[in-house]
Amino acid sequence: MNYIITSILSLFFVLNAILTIPFQEVETAFTKGDAGKIISLGTTKMLISIGGNEGIYSKSQGTQVLSNFFKNNPPKSFTFGFKGKNSGASTFAVGEYQSTEIYRVSIKFKNLNKTHQIESITITPQK
Repeated sequence: MNYIITSILSLFFVLNAILTIPFQEVETAFTKGDAGKIISLGTTKMLISIGGNEGIYSKSQGTQVLSNFFKNNPPKSFTFGFKGKNSGASTFAVGEYQSTEIYRVSIKFKNLNKTHQIESITITPQK
């Protein structure tokens, strides 16, 4: 009986980990300025908007766009101020990226095949 309960609990924790939105991974990647990691957590095509310039990019193009942003705005810190719900077809989060300026970062996640992937990233300077 204990084996069955332990097995069910283990399965619950594994499924919960699979369905979890990668907030911590995104936060760490922004803190390090790791464009490749951020893009690897995204959909095949991703909307990226930086300072009003936006486009839909492949993973390699998106990596270049974010790498250029990080090169011109080296990271000092990044923290999420708001994290959306962990269930449903999509959710979003809002964070603050600090470099020589402070930026608002909005990220929309889409639930695809039981994993949440980044669908869009919007980075705007705060005034």
